[in-house]
Amino acid sequence: MQFRSSVALAALALLLAACGGSDTGAEKMALRDDGWVGVWAAAPYGPYPAGPLSSALPIDPLGFTTYFPDNQASDQSFRMVVHPTRGGSTLRIRLSNLMGTQPVHFEPVRIARRAAGPALVPGTDTAVPFGGADGVTIAPGAEAISDAVALSFADGDDLAISFRVVGNSGPMTWHAVSFGLNYVSLPGGGDVTLDPTGAQFTQVSVGWFFVSGVDVLAPESDGAIVTLGDSITDGAYEVPETNTRWPDFLAQRLDTAGVDMAVLNQGINSNTVTEAAVFDGEVFKGPAAEARFDRDVLGRSGVRAIVIFEGTNDLTSGINGDAVYAGLRRLADRAQAAGLCVVMGTLMPRDDLIFGWDRATMEAERQTVNARIRADANLEGLADFDAVMSNPIDPTRPNPLYYSPDLLHPTSIGFQVMANAVPLEALVPPPLGRCPR
Repeated sequence: MQFRSSVALAALALLLAACGGSDTGAEKMALRDDGWVGVWAAAPYGPYPAGPLSSALPIDPLGFTTYFPDNQASDQSFRMVVHPTRGGSTLRIRLSNLMGTQPVHFEPVRIARRAAGPALVPGTDTAVPFGGADGVTIAPGAEAISDAVALSFADGDDLAISFRVVGNSGPMTWHAVSFGLNYVSLPGGGDVTLDPTGAQFTQVSVGWFFVSGVDVLAPESDGAIVTLGDSITDGAYEVPETNTRWPDFLAQRLDTAGVDMAVLNQGINSNTVTEAAVFDGEVFKGPAAEARFDRDVLGRSGVRAIVIFEGTNDLTSGINGDAVYAGLRRLADRAQAAGLCVVMGTLMPRDDLIFGWDRATMEAERQTVNARIRADANLEGLADFDAVMSNPIDPTRPNPLYYSPDLLHPTSIGFQVMANAVPLEALVPPPLGRCPR
């Protein structure tokens, strides 16, 4: 979906918003956070190295032992690669110090289109100011949103966000497993953010550090859809660097249908719905969906609708099906109270051995959750992932054609099947859909 408004239209949108206009167009822009729409997001957690799968996916595959002395950044530069689900020509970025215990100073901050690896597309490298300054200091537990920056990029373009952490960071906020590659310079290396080739970013990371979102100025857009979930939504075991998670395929469906909406992936590996779910300390699940809902859903720009798809990890931690559904319904109530349209996904079959699934005791609870979701007449739509991902011979088991060998996480083929099961009409506005906001 190309960013279709001209610079003049964007300027007019900002002027109307600033003047507090009361006409229909101004009201629509107010609903869109003054025309800003989130086009990429990653749910922050940590601190590093705490994170799901981080023991299975080495953070330092090239063998550097001085990657992060004392598990903190020390006067070094980062180049984080993100894949927005909508193009644009005016953007802003979000940096997070959610898990920090001390202020972190970032200077400079830059953004460019990514060519390949850590290399930048020539002529696109752009400074990102915060309040007119070259850098920003973010307090512990806070997020900073940059000034507007002019940078044109199209659907399918990757963006490289480069920044230097000045001094020592203390505990680092991150999103452990991106299923893509990101880049970091050596400690003490200072500012190498202007390096167009990325040769000075000698460390390879599989996580996103400090970055939590990208918004575009798009007052004509129909907004964003948040996908709230666990490892299946986060894209566990997708082919790295391919952007073939089911929310990516959902964004492609919207584009093909001519719907001007973005998709924000707010999945966290091992995540749960309820705060009561416990994994005896051996698995890091991030804050439960109920705890992070305001931050990861209502705190994003231009959100119109949400797809809620979690609960299987609650079951493996001992929460019964009725309690899982009650948590899902509380999430739906909060979303609808905020004016969002809600699609809920049924829990897919699983047959894994290493992630805690006990078929004898848990399958009946999964069926309970799904029966209650299917019977919920107060949802705007149902994504019946269970139906499309199940084995046609035994619907209580996964279809091996769509699953990775662990029989829990789908392959990219399975992610496409899931995306196709999402009812677009429940998420998009008229005339193509039936989601008012």
